[in-house]
Amino acid sequence: MPALPADIAAGTRSARIETWSDPDMKTRYPNARDGSETPSPAYFDSAANAVTALVARGALIGVERRRFKVVVDQLVIPHPELGMPTVTLRDTEQAVDAPAIVCRVECQPETEQTIYEVMA
Repeated sequence: MPALPADIAAGTRSARIETWSDPDMKTRYPNARDGSETPSPAYFDSAANAVTALVARGALIGVERRRFKVVVDQLVIPHPELGMPTVTLRDTEQAVDAPAIVCRVECQPETEQTIYEVMA
């Protein structure tokens, strides 16, 4: 099937690269990876659409989160149809009392423990 003129025009137009960064995070973590070595490819019809997507992505990944390993002395097997469990992490030693994102669940039947990796 031959390419249509509109497809050829879209494929041969000049590229534009948009970036996003958080100066506060760069100041706090000067040696952190910024993603510029392996950028996430995306294709938009306009630079404004790309900037909108970058701002939304920055809101997700540009927030400082701490990672915790939580050991539960009970075997909790998540049900796949119900999605990931939601948790509130409370730890006075680490000064955290916040909702947490469950990143990983490890069930250990031999020790009857469940290990959660959470980010808060």
